[in-house]
Amino acid sequence: MRLTRVRAADFRNLSFADVDLDAPRVFLLGPNGQGKTNLLEAAGLVTALRSFRVTDIEPLVRLGCAEARVRVDLDLGAEGQACVEVTLAKGARRAKVDGTPVASAAELVPRFPTVVFCSDDLRLVRGSPGNRRRWLDLALSGTDPAYLRDLRAYTRALESRNALLRSGQADDAQLEALERAMAEPAAGVAAARAEALADLAPHLRGVCDLAGFSGLAELTHRADTPADRLAEAWRSGRRLDRQTETTRHGPHRDDFDILFGGRDAATHASEGQQRLLVLALCLAQLRRADQRAATPPVILADDVLGELDEERRRAFWSAIGDTHQVVATGTLPPPEGAWKIIEVRDGAYHPRV
Repeated sequence: MRLTRVRAADFRNLSFADVDLDAPRVFLLGPNGQGKTNLLEAAGLVTALRSFRVTDIEPLVRLGCAEARVRVDLDLGAEGQACVEVTLAKGARRAKVDGTPVASAAELVPRFPTVVFCSDDLRLVRGSPGNRRRWLDLALSGTDPAYLRDLRAYTRALESRNALLRSGQADDAQLEALERAMAEPAAGVAAARAEALADLAPHLRGVCDLAGFSGLAELTHRADTPADRLAEAWRSGRRLDRQTETTRHGPHRDDFDILFGGRDAATHASEGQQRLLVLALCLAQLRRADQRAATPPVILADDVLGELDEERRRAFWSAIGDTHQVVATGTLPPPEGAWKIIEVRDGAYHPRV
């Protein structure tokens, strides 16, 4: 699969953009704050209508506008061409593929896969559990439609339960009804996360072996509450949940550990080792996605190599190989090679001749 063109109107700070991306490797080059990441974010909507930066729609719509619109043209190889149109408005996401409305975002997941490497990923080791959950959610949502459905169903029921707790009028019957709605998708989310981390671990070890970390890297899932004990945890925790006005147990409190030499990488790996661990984890995600997607995913890499030296930057791009289209951003030019470079300033995109 290849992205050939992205058009965005009233998306983020872009009043309008029309950018030709039809090349195996595209690099959006320019200072920070010029619109590089915004275009990458718009392109990434084709996978599951999800931003890799925020969960809410409101920040995606340009200030003062009622809606944002994005159109992405794709080359699917032997399957021909496709066009995905996305409209974002307050509280609503709508999409069409070749003019036909899409009933659910999960329909897009197996068709138009992307893998995002984001500068925020570099905080995975030292960051909060929320950072790691979001990374894992995005990684799985891009390849596993069932996971996306379960995650959305659980999140909707969780938000309803929390709203009821905040109202001060939550009786046991109402809470129990919402807990029943949460139970099945919660079990699906937890099982998929544990399975995905088990899948990622050998890929991570393989990448780390190439980087000289042989046998040192590992991943472990840390569930807040085992799925078979969630119903009891919610029931017995209602009194405290009412006091705190929030649901204190469930997959929304899960985490996973990144281990280095059997110990927490946040405290037992150097800063350089942590950075390379995260890049190795991103490559492991790509390898897993390759195994699950019907077509090689497009890689969207947002300024992930800015602090690496030239040799390691070159090695990273070499490790990705030539199978995937890469659309990357950065403030420094990419290594020499067949890159289509687009210079970005003030939301304007100018191909370098």
